[in-house]
Amino acid sequence: TGPDGRRILLKSDKTWRYVDGEPAKEEEKIVVTGEGVLTLERMEAVGDNCRIGVRLQNDTNYEIRSIVPRFAVYRKNGVMYEGRTLGFYSINPGNNVYRETLFRGINCADIGRIQVTGGDRCVMGDLDRFTYTGGACLERVRVVPSERVRFDK
Repeated sequence: TGPDGRRILLKSDKTWRYVDGEPAKEEEKIVVTGEGVLTLERMEAVGDNCRIGVRLQNDTNYEIRSIVPRFAVYRKNGVMYEGRTLGFYSINPGNNVYRETLFRGINCADIGRIQVTGGDRCVMGDLDRFTYTGGACLERVRVVPSERVRFDK
């Protein structure tokens, strides 16, 4: 019996629960609204290399604590050249983060497509890095088509 007079069941795994009295309250669920918006803002030739710059805008009602998508660069003939990841961290609703990466050995003029994949171990809203999400993280991010090059999921 607890100090307030309610009966308590002590379990062998060292946990407990009330036997009678108030029913257990359900945890409040986060209502997820909005989306992240990913745009390709820069493609700059640096010698025989290509520097790209992307921005993730948080148009949700929750903090995007982390998401690490992969950017796969394809040649104009459709053959994948290289993939790189870029991490986006601690983006509060209404804010955005800009990131750049350099693809060595391929000129921007030789790139036919940049495909966004991965990002499955995100921490955003009700998703966390310990939950296998099978694409749920990237589903919450809209990839804006670019006039520079084909840019999509």
